[in-house]
Amino acid sequence: MDCKLEELTALAEKIEAIVNKPETVTDLKNEVLRRRLREAGRKLSLAMEVTGDTVHRINNTQLQLAAARIGIQTGIFNTLAEANGSALTNSTLAEKTQVDPALMKRLLRYYQSLDMITQPGDDAYGANNITRALTSLCATSGVNFFATIIGPSYNALPEFLQKTCYAAPTDPSNCSWHLGHRTDLPPFVWMQTHPEELGYFMPWMATNRDGLGTFHDVLDFEREFCCRDVTDEQTVVFVDVGGAMGHQSIALRQRYPDMVGRVILQDQAVVIERVGESPLPGFVETGIEAMVHDFFDVQPVQGARAYYLRNVLHDWPDHKCAEILANIKGAMGKDSVVLIDEMVLPERGAPWRATQADFTMMASLAAKERSDTEWRVLLDEAGFKIRKIWKYTDECEDCIVVAVPKE
Repeated sequence: MDCKLEELTALAEKIEAIVNKPETVTDLKNEVLRRRLREAGRKLSLAMEVTGDTVHRINNTQLQLAAARIGIQTGIFNTLAEANGSALTNSTLAEKTQVDPALMKRLLRYYQSLDMITQPGDDAYGANNITRALTSLCATSGVNFFATIIGPSYNALPEFLQKTCYAAPTDPSNCSWHLGHRTDLPPFVWMQTHPEELGYFMPWMATNRDGLGTFHDVLDFEREFCCRDVTDEQTVVFVDVGGAMGHQSIALRQRYPDMVGRVILQDQAVVIERVGESPLPGFVETGIEAMVHDFFDVQPVQGARAYYLRNVLHDWPDHKCAEILANIKGAMGKDSVVLIDEMVLPERGAPWRATQADFTMMASLAAKERSDTEWRVLLDEAGFKIRKIWKYTDECEDCIVVAVPKE
């Protein structure tokens, strides 16, 4: 055995030892090291593939989503996770979930082959970190959201791009979404007529960044935007434009419980109605105000310290973003800033979560995630300049962009 082969064999043995005792890494608190190990392992796996491995992996990516959805719908993942470390038999799982034992065996065989569950014995099945992840609200909403809403847009993308001679999509009224769903309605209007799908969308928007940092990790809002000098309770310190159920408004209030001033959540009427009917914990208690507002209309709140846009502009092509920003600019005072909470893609080595999000925007909305250069061009053309950019996640290149009107 030559030296290189010995080294690789030793490496394989070390990796196998870790895999056999997953608690050595699943409990790792160092997120930087965790991400480094995860990415190194992923790239090593890809580097070891032969042609057949690659082709079959890509060919069957849709099956993973479909099978995960079945596991969620039937309660297989929940049942395994609730066993608290005990292994369950095929017949027990079939009985608990009301799934045909013959079908159950095939499902479990597939799940263990992709390490979505464990199989410690011939007829023994257990939960691992993947299983438990698939019981989370992020998974139950996200898997259904992508299967029913985003999936058809992805599937239609090759045909759509071919028909448009591979031009970059910029028309939100004509994109892969419409071809895939056979509709003339834009996604947000379509979902209002499909309450089940809307029920997947709202919690997915709330949970898809679970486990990642927030802009509060890198930015002291009170200090940076002179909110500590506010003494008038009627001063508006934060307008959460298009803020859905108000997660970010709540996070701000909880981060700065003594901050004086008003926090206002703005969104479409259908969303604000949901906020009124089922407010999130902390919304009412912290005094957040809810306001119906379409960001394509003139901004009614004048002179707020911060107008906050989280994952709003990535839903729209540049010319529509310019309209949104123009409406805010007209309402800004001398101390106002626009906070854009979005991905800022690097020119090299963009992470896969960010590039996937870019294709979601392309397929569903003829929109995009933007690079540093693209943000600067967009804001300059809208009459803004960038004061500063803070990055707060590596996984998605999430940043908080502080923009002010050009002089």
